[in-house]
Amino acid sequence: MRDEPHLTARKMLSRLGVKPGALGSIALVPGPRDRAAKLRRALSDPRKTLAFQDYELHTGTLGGRRVTVGNGGRYSPDSAITTELLCAAGVETLVRVGSCGSLQKTVKLGDIVIAAGAVRGDGASPRYVPEDFATLPHPRVVEALARAADSLKVPVHHGRVFTTDALFQETPELVADLERQQIAAIDMVTAAFLTVAQVKNAGAGAILAVSDECLTGKLGFRDPSFLQAEERILEIAVKAVEWL
Repeated sequence: MRDEPHLTARKMLSRLGVKPGALGSIALVPGPRDRAAKLRRALSDPRKTLAFQDYELHTGTLGGRRVTVGNGGRYSPDSAITTELLCAAGVETLVRVGSCGSLQKTVKLGDIVIAAGAVRGDGASPRYVPEDFATLPHPRVVEALARAADSLKVPVHHGRVFTTDALFQETPELVADLERQQIAAIDMVTAAFLTVAQVKNAGAGAILAVSDECLTGKLGFRDPSFLQAEERILEIAVKAVEWL
């Protein structure tokens, strides 16, 4: 019997031709490719350093630091894969730049949430940790995001994020239960992203633009307030590199 899985992140990196030190020590990790392309514009001399299937990572410099930017997954399973790859490649600090739905009346469409923790409702993270494991961001990353937002004069919420795999099963009963638990937001990535980073001893955090309000049913993926918030989280992530 093998003493490790037949395929590991290190083996995949080797097969993809990614050499040690190819990636930066910091990674900014959005989900959609178009969001990654916008972040990439902040890099000086970006070079493609990893590509497989629909995922690409580019590495360049930002404020004198080597930084990697890439679309890191839109759901828990692919986010767990890309996070493992980043950690295995030597990335020490990871920032998710994503979106979420709000679960509290005070968190509105177009607002911004910095994750203070994650509640695991996904199927990927339980493969890594026991049920009583506390999924948390690294305080250093949370502080950097908060300082960046403050310096840009962008108000943010701090709160826990519930991660689900079942987009169309965010039922009124589930939403009401999560609201009672004072969970700020719901998404499909953050728990897996933070859990894998913790297990792999990397510092990670997440900043999310609110795309819809689960309590009211208001959807806003094309709403100007969400599109503006999406631009602001990109600015905050780039600015946060100064403190990472």
